[in-house]
Amino acid sequence: MKTVKNKKLFYSTKWISYTAILTALVVATGFIPPLPTPAGRIYWVDGVVLIAAFLVDPLSAFIAGGVGSLIYDIFKSPEMMLASLLIHGLQGAIVSALLRFVLRERFKKHEWAKAAVFAVLGAVEVVAGYFIYRCITRGVPAATASIPRNIIQEAIGISIAVFICYATTFKKQLGKNRLLPDFRSEVRQKESDAPVCDEAAVPADDEKQ
Repeated sequence: MKTVKNKKLFYSTKWISYTAILTALVVATGFIPPLPTPAGRIYWVDGVVLIAAFLVDPLSAFIAGGVGSLIYDIFKSPEMMLASLLIHGLQGAIVSALLRFVLRERFKKHEWAKAAVFAVLGAVEVVAGYFIYRCITRGVPAATASIPRNIIQEAIGISIAVFICYATTFKKQLGKNRLLPDFRSEVRQKESDAPVCDEAAVPADDEKQ
């Protein structure tokens, strides 16, 4: 008998590694000095959250964006950590899910454009999320005043993520070299991970005597 090698552990390790690295990058990026503008300070975290959304599955992207932002806020803005967990977690999960499940088999040659459009939808969720949060905690005037800054921040984040993942062919090279978790293949492999007979090891009927 010969058993097909189970690759579940391999993919699980890869998934954990990508999730941990992207989460750490979100935390680290939060400590990069913000860009001062007339509309307010612009942070760089959204770019990394979107990179995670472009590269990994919705759950991993939620953890990277949400937990990464929460950990950063524990040190810098503890009062915002739960809002950041939900808002940036949903940003990563929404964009990742749209990219993987909506028009999956179309526009493959122009995936960068599809990713940019879905990232804009994620940006709408972020701007709306922080607007609602600030309405509750600081009032409508303060929430309204923060909208231009958030829009600029999202536009910069989308530009950074699309450039890194697509203009530099970063994502394409990772996929080409099988360095990204392939969850659909993992499911197929787990379903087929059963003992199979090695014909060379099974004696013919006339040899069994």
